[in-house]
Amino acid sequence: MLVASLAAVYAILRIIPTFPLVGVPGAYFSVADFIASLYGILLGPYLGPLSIMLGTFIGYFAGRPPVFLGLDFMPAAINSMVVGFIMRGKRKYSVIIYLVLLALFFFHPYAPRMIHVGLNYGEESFAFPFVWMHIVGLIILVSPVGTHISKLINEKSIKMSAIGFLLLSLIGTLSQHLMGNLLFSSIILPTLSAEAANTIWWGIFWVYPIERVIIVILSLIIGLPIIRTLETSVVNITK
Repeated sequence: MLVASLAAVYAILRIIPTFPLVGVPGAYFSVADFIASLYGILLGPYLGPLSIMLGTFIGYFAGRPPVFLGLDFMPAAINSMVVGFIMRGKRKYSVIIYLVLLALFFFHPYAPRMIHVGLNYGEESFAFPFVWMHIVGLIILVSPVGTHISKLINEKSIKMSAIGFLLLSLIGTLSQHLMGNLLFSSIILPTLSAEAANTIWWGIFWVYPIERVIIVILSLIIGLPIIRTLETSVVNITK
């Protein structure tokens, strides 16, 4: 019943647009993208993705057509799964998923490894890893900080709970971005010229850190009050 109810909520939020999705004309982020991590916290690594998948398919019939051949649920589902495993004390599974996504992206023929960034416009440039922010997320995940994230969520202190939620949401949204990039590289980019693909990746490189920070902040604004309100229920679910 909980999965079905949250799937319906997810479907409704998927049809509410926010800001455009770079590289895919006419596509946009929805409010549902701000609650994927919350679903992992509340429902765990299996029911969270299931609820998101059901909500996405319902959304197809409610006015949000698919962009990635019907696989649009996968980025948010990965977010929910990674966060869910962390909350259930199975961080090693989150690390494995994250590493697999990074490896798949690194070896994908249409995905960039490095982006040339100019020191000054029109002058010399240097190569910089496209996934630099994802590497930061991985460091947080495998570091000692990562072992305490799930405990922070249930702290009585709002400040500590907010820090825990921010870290969880950051790791979740970066894994979501990797999955989205893989779908984008596999489905959209093969239809474009190499020049167009390079231009799009260059633009994404500059936009995605800002985009991810906005998503994390909005996730916190939406999710933390819900967790604090349902604090007793969340504790029972996450143990």
